Amino acid sequence: MRALDGRKFLGARALLACLSFGALLSVLRGQDANWDLKNYHLYNAWAGLHGRLTLDLAPAGLQSFFNPLLDMPYFLLGTGPLQHWPRLLAAVQGLWYGGLVFMLFRVAIRLAALRGRTFGWADVWAVLIGVTGTMTVSQTGSSFNELPLALFTLSSLYVLLPLCADTSPRPSRRALLAGLLSGLAAGLKPTAVVYAPALALGLLLALGMRREAWRLALLFGLGALAGFVLAYGWWGWQLYELTGNPIFPLFNQVFHSPWAPAVGGTDRQYLPRDLGQWLFYPLYWLGKNQHLVTEVNFADARYALAGLATLALVSLPRLLRRRPLDRAVRLLLVCVTTAYVLWLCLFSILRYAVPLELLSGLLLLAALQLFTPADAAPGRWLVWAMAGTFLLLAGFSRYPGWGHVPYADVAFDVRPPAVKQGGLVLVVGQPNAYVIPFLPHAQDNRYIGLSWFTWSALGFRFDALVREQIAAHAGVVYAVLRDDAGDDLPLLQRYLPGSRLTDCAPVQSGLEQRRKGRDASGNLRICRLIPD
Repeated sequence: MRALDGRKFLGARALLACLSFGALLSVLRGQDANWDLKNYHLYNAWAGLHGRLTLDLAPAGLQSFFNPLLDMPYFLLGTGPLQHWPRLLAAVQGLWYGGLVFMLFRVAIRLAALRGRTFGWADVWAVLIGVTGTMTVSQTGSSFNELPLALFTLSSLYVLLPLCADTSPRPSRRALLAGLLSGLAAGLKPTAVVYAPALALGLLLALGMRREAWRLALLFGLGALAGFVLAYGWWGWQLYELTGNPIFPLFNQVFHSPWAPAVGGTDRQYLPRDLGQWLFYPLYWLGKNQHLVTEVNFADARYALAGLATLALVSLPRLLRRRPLDRAVRLLLVCVTTAYVLWLCLFSILRYAVPLELLSGLLLLAALQLFTPADAAPGRWLVWAMAGTFLLLAGFSRYPGWGHVPYADVAFDVRPPAVKQGGLVLVVGQPNAYVIPFLPHAQDNRYIGLSWFTWSALGFRFDALVREQIAAHAGVVYAVLRDDAGDDLPLLQRYLPGSRLTDCAPVQSGLEQRRKGRDASGNLRICRLIPD
């Protein structure tokens, strides 16, 4: 089989091809309209740009307190220069996926070189296995922001890999830069927090825990801390000044903000339910399932194969009387394993595991290479094994949709009814806060969320602030709600006893229009609240 020239995957043409593919895939998927976009990605970007943290009270629920930095570019493009070019906006958002494809090729080429092997077709299939994973492909073009975080994480690994060689140029700078990249990811969104410690431990164990290894791991940690502070420090300080908790409302059992109860605040509904799931969770994802590690239907065997590859890499070298794993593979193995364990304990939400999914093919290839003599070129069997695995995975994978709608004339086609300036708008239930940025004179109003987060904070400072703001308001009061707001409707009577809804007008929203013109808004509307 003809050898490949790895340099062709590194140049400007390769980058352009990857970016173009990502843009095209994103456009073909349609206009992003996922639940999180409508709940907080649009509102948080607008709120962050207009300094609403101290003015509004959680219109998007708990997520109102998330760092808005990564949401701002998408919002600014969609409401600015690309407002009337929704397909172009989708293409720009798809560039993150193209960047991931390009970076994973670079990681594979560097890994092969460090192992003294020529980059070949087996490596290409390993990359294709990773970049066609269900969570990676399904989030292409979306506002979830997991793909940008994965690009930072993958870039960090790419920078670290040369430290596995005996002679690496500027090792201190590499360790600092790699840490900075992983710290930026964690600061932009806490779902990436598991990858910095995983990379640091991987580096330490790959280099044998000698003095130089500890020094480089420490530099990596300093870089990660600097990146985290750079991306999150400005936001964390504002939260601390406002609530007393720099990551409010998360881990409030540690910071004890008076705004909310002393609980973790993280979504724990997808954590393993029993010992079997704790030990063998990826095996449960082989068949089509829902509400196990994600909200929607999916099936993916990549994680199970990565688990089997991990067991093989740990046990087979000794059984086969082969040399211990080389440093580069140890780095990859420890990083993926540690990140998986931390992810399992903290989140168990598969959308957050994109870096693990991307690296699954490379981990599988490393395991299969155990059966190839170290001084021999990879046989055709290895190429065919990787190609066959790719085809099997493609056939049995089930890709979730997350929520897309047909393209409208504008990127964010949201047309709410007018409300009077200086009004108080109560956002009842979720996901409704996306309407706020598109209200006429939106900055002149105040917004309060009445959701499960409000229920959870009853009797705490947040509850008192809601009461104070509503009692102090002398103007018109509105409510944004849907027909399914039943569980949160009693909050209206709690804070405005005896009030009733009147003069309701629908919110016209292209983000609620499904194919064939079906409306999925649940009668999304804005009503006035008046005393009974």
